[in-house]
Amino acid sequence: MKKLSLFFALFFSLTVLSLQAQQPAFPGAEGFGAYATGGRGGQVVHVTNLNASGAGSLADAVSQPNRIVVFDVGGVINITNASITIKSNITIAGQTAPGEGITIYGGRVIASKSSNIIIRYLRMRGGKSIDSSKCTLTLDECQNVILDHCSISWGPWDDVHIKDANNITWQHCIISEGIEPQRFGSITDGTRNWTVHHCLWANNKSRNPKMKCYIQYYNNVVYNYSMGIIGGHSAADNYQDVMNNYFIAGPSTTGDKYFDDWTNTDHLYSTGNYYDGNKDGTLNGRLITDYHQATAMQQPYFQSSKTVHLESAAQAYATVADQCGASRVRDSHDLRIIDHLISLGTRGAFIASEDDLGGIGTLTGGAAPRDTDRDGMPDDWERANGLNPNANDAAAYTLGGGYTNIEHYINSLAAKSNYIICPQAVTAKATASTKARITWTNMQEDATAIVIEQSEDGVNFVEIKRVAPKTTSLTVTGLTAKKVYYFRLKTITPEGESDYSPTVAINDEFMRPGGGTPAGTRTFSPVAGKLYRIINYATIPFNSGTTLGGSPKYLCCNANGSLGTTDNYTWDDHALMWEITAVEGGYQIRNFGTGLYFTANNVSVGSGNPRIGTTATPSVFTITYTGDQSPAQSGLSTAVSMYRINSPAASNYQIRARGFADDWFWGSGTLDRADMIFTFSDVDRGLVDPISHPAADIATRPTTIYNLQGQPLSKPQKGINIINGKKVLLAK
Repeated sequence: MKKLSLFFALFFSLTVLSLQAQQPAFPGAEGFGAYATGGRGGQVVHVTNLNASGAGSLADAVSQPNRIVVFDVGGVINITNASITIKSNITIAGQTAPGEGITIYGGRVIASKSSNIIIRYLRMRGGKSIDSSKCTLTLDECQNVILDHCSISWGPWDDVHIKDANNITWQHCIISEGIEPQRFGSITDGTRNWTVHHCLWANNKSRNPKMKCYIQYYNNVVYNYSMGIIGGHSAADNYQDVMNNYFIAGPSTTGDKYFDDWTNTDHLYSTGNYYDGNKDGTLNGRLITDYHQATAMQQPYFQSSKTVHLESAAQAYATVADQCGASRVRDSHDLRIIDHLISLGTRGAFIASEDDLGGIGTLTGGAAPRDTDRDGMPDDWERANGLNPNANDAAAYTLGGGYTNIEHYINSLAAKSNYIICPQAVTAKATASTKARITWTNMQEDATAIVIEQSEDGVNFVEIKRVAPKTTSLTVTGLTAKKVYYFRLKTITPEGESDYSPTVAINDEFMRPGGGTPAGTRTFSPVAGKLYRIINYATIPFNSGTTLGGSPKYLCCNANGSLGTTDNYTWDDHALMWEITAVEGGYQIRNFGTGLYFTANNVSVGSGNPRIGTTATPSVFTITYTGDQSPAQSGLSTAVSMYRINSPAASNYQIRARGFADDWFWGSGTLDRADMIFTFSDVDRGLVDPISHPAADIATRPTTIYNLQGQPLSKPQKGINIINGKKVLLAK
């Protein structure tokens, strides 16, 4: 009997494995990557924060194989100067993220040499901080991978690099806006069995993609390019089945290079492809009949039984415009790309970097649904589908169809949500001493109104105007000069209202992180009544190859008396502020929080190597202009002036990081080495006067009271007051 039971158990296990091997990754998966298993049957891991690394981060969630990744948060994951590496047997269910979904920004996503990966509804936007020879997404030597409804952009070399991979599908994706130096879409070399369908390739100069591979390419739209799809033009043979695609010229398109750089080693099967080159705002292209030096094939190379659903090129255009990218809720960048596409030739451009677009922007996070048993399936959904919200049954096959319970849930989210999009790209600018102009873009098609709210403290808002949905700006009058005002917006529809947009403000420059001395300031001249944050933007300490791509690090005094930096920013933190006074021969530099000066020589402070220490005795230093730079995380769209800080007695030695947090010393090196040049951000001293003694009751015992403009007050007022050097909010 035991042998019989063992036989049936083994038979059942083999049957399940066989079914899994033939089961599509999800309903609607097509092409050679359609049977990727991802993390099926593995551990469900929740992403609980937007950190670049560490517990609860996406990077940590995909660092081990055999996982299904769901999101409890929405927003931008900033991985500047870092990367995310994806292991094998991973499902990333971006559609589970609340709010406006997930964007990975500032670094690379790498899945090289991994297999069985499913990535859905995820945005990957590289950016200028990536090495100029690298790509946003790298899929080299991968096996069995499917990307579905992903948005990939801002790669310096290409958006995507895929070499020697096999059994790959990209479907319903946006591959757009490659940045300098190349501005290209995707390059491959040696990849076999690659399906690309219903993708939008937009605002890439070339390589949409480069087809040095064996590829099945159908129902794609290529928009606003210099060169469209590129042949392999290599010594090795390549086979390209190109079917029912639409190539549409945009403002940057010159000539008819929808096919380019093909040679006789490219074996091109071309059918049903159209080219619309007149830029007249109407889809009215002509059938493509030429092969551009490729070897013409009369039959497609791929004769497999892999699932393929072909539409006409015109039908594919409509499908792509409606569904491509992380379209459950499109962010402002994808909405802009779609707007370019549907202009049919009149809008669109190549970009140098994300700075041309105002940066990455923000995403509204939203709240995740309750999931008591933490199995990745919300309680309400489990009850509605007859499951137990108190039992972890994610890997069970209770609901049938060959998918686990958690897969049924994440597959149910693969459609546009009813999420109401808040106004995008909101800006506020003081246009006069008592006026401000608020601008925004409405991306919600069924909006009935846009609501603008105003606050004096960033907490208590009141509605000041309700405008028609097509309105894009509002001038606010009657403001107090130099006073900080906050604004936020929301969208109204027949079904309800959106979350609020991110808050914007005017007259708040002194509160923002980062910053720097305006470009072209060759002589640093401290202003009476100002305090200064001394900022370093290097990525790696004590390294000649370091770049200015790091987070802002603020010079401060450590507890042991040594000089250090911190990236823990609070705008009114005395420890981050310095009094800089021009004296004969240079400058004296005194920490506002401790009252101490840093020394002119390396001294033994704490353990380890000699460091720059602090002392009550002032020394004189020189501040020497080294040039203008554009730190990646300055928060500015313009360059800043950078300086080295020297002791006149040793002019070839300047403040240099051996370790950012607590190991600064007087070191030598080239003038513009990133770990030894600084910039300055100022704040009015009146806003941050030091505490002379504690006040137990701010209403009756204030010592010094200022408003945010540095003006003295006789008593606290409603809103933000600076009382004894600390920011205090009074509601009434």
